[in-house]
Amino acid sequence: MKRSGGFTLLEVLVALAIFALVAASVLTATARSVQTAARLEEKTLAMWIADNRLTELQLAPNPVAEGMDTGAVQFAGRQWQWQSEVLATREADMRRVTLWVAPLALGPVAGDVRERAVVSLNGFLGVMP
Repeated sequence: MKRSGGFTLLEVLVALAIFALVAASVLTATARSVQTAARLEEKTLAMWIADNRLTELQLAPNPVAEGMDTGAVQFAGRQWQWQSEVLATREADMRRVTLWVAPLALGPVAGDVRERAVVSLNGFLGVMP
């Protein structure tokens, strides 16, 4: 009897097992890549919000008072919260500003913006006499 050319059942099962392992590792790497991209997008948007808020404070017609301030903004189709802290510096004409930005959280998760912040930004304001 002549043997026909082809794969045995064992060879096919080994090939399928190898393919399954490779596919699982590719899917894991892809999922990790998507999570990283989403996190980078969130950080980029939050940094833009912080930078915009710092620019608003720098361009304010009246000097910014020392203390804490909070607010909310809609940006890129999402709701965000920001918190700022303005402190005096050794220079009488300068104020230090720290801004924290976090996605808007509701319910029991909602706490201090500083604890949930995606980014924080430090900057300085000139105070005109």
